[in-house]
Amino acid sequence: SQPARALSWACVLEGTEVEEVEIMPGQGTRTTEYFEANPIPTVPRLEEEDGFVLNEAHAIMAYLGEKHGWKLYPSDLRVRARVHQYMSWHHNNTRRITLSLFAPVVRPDLGLPADIVAAWKKEITSPRGTLSSIEQWLSRSRWLCGDAPTIADLTCYCEVGQCLDRYTGLFAVNGISLENYPRTREWLPPG
Repeated sequence: SQPARALSWACVLEGTEVEEVEIMPGQGTRTTEYFEANPIPTVPRLEEEDGFVLNEAHAIMAYLGEKHGWKLYPSDLRVRARVHQYMSWHHNNTRRITLSLFAPVVRPDLGLPADIVAAWKKEITSPRGTLSSIEQWLSRSRWLCGDAPTIADLTCYCEVGQCLDRYTGLFAVNGISLENYPRTREWLPPG
């Protein structure tokens, strides 16, 4: 998943060693054993040796960032508040890029209603939509939450970046241009 990818990248960038175990959402996450460890049947999941179990990529990144002093999870309270603001907003906004463009192609088994997917696609480029909001944040600073990259940038990139021509081309296939989002284009790595 895109959230699992962001978590994996954060661990690699910060030098935090974790053992990654592949599990298929909707299959391995629906077992009694998986559910009994934590009632949130999602990936990614962090399981520590002492029995501590934590689900949800954003929670795991915040936990590991605090535990290991990650640069991607700055100690500055205001920057960290902006990171949390973005991460909370992400689920009902940036995540829709994946749910409306990527999931119907790669995960048709999710059975997302066509009318909802169409509304999400329209929202992505609406005047106050997802891409406009990201553009506004990036008009204030080089990165989403300040002058340095954070876990918010990784999380956002995993949703936005996958739709670029060099990966899936899903923006182009769906008639979405980043031409009106110059700061977003500058924020995205060249290539």
